[in-house]
Amino acid sequence: MEVRKVSGPSQLRRRKQFEASEKETRVALLETMIKDFDNMIADLGGQIAAEEDRTKIKDTSHPAYSTFAMAAAKRRQNLRISVAHTKSMLDVAKRELDEVKVQLLDLEPIRDNQPSLTTAAISGAR
Repeated sequence: MEVRKVSGPSQLRRRKQFEASEKETRVALLETMIKDFDNMIADLGGQIAAEEDRTKIKDTSHPAYSTFAMAAAKRRQNLRISVAHTKSMLDVAKRELDEVKVQLLDLEPIRDNQPSLTTAAISGAR
């Protein structure tokens, strides 16, 4: 059985559509992760405040400061770092999605045998 590779504008357009779909999924996943992390950070803040109220010690340098509150504060700090890192990943993912969408728009005129937007812009600049 022989497998043929189909190439051409329609194959390229389908590949770019798939790539755009994957990028959209990644953007949505990263946005969801950031929201989840923000919710966890808020929950930890509430837990820390409740523990400090319960023990009546709010000074983190006090020898009797709650071990649970210290651990929760460290976890909250780690989540804040994760949010910052995830936001930078989200920015990259959004840029990549925009690039794929532009490439996909440039492929549309090929289907209709018309020059692409970038080709027309280059021709108009001459």
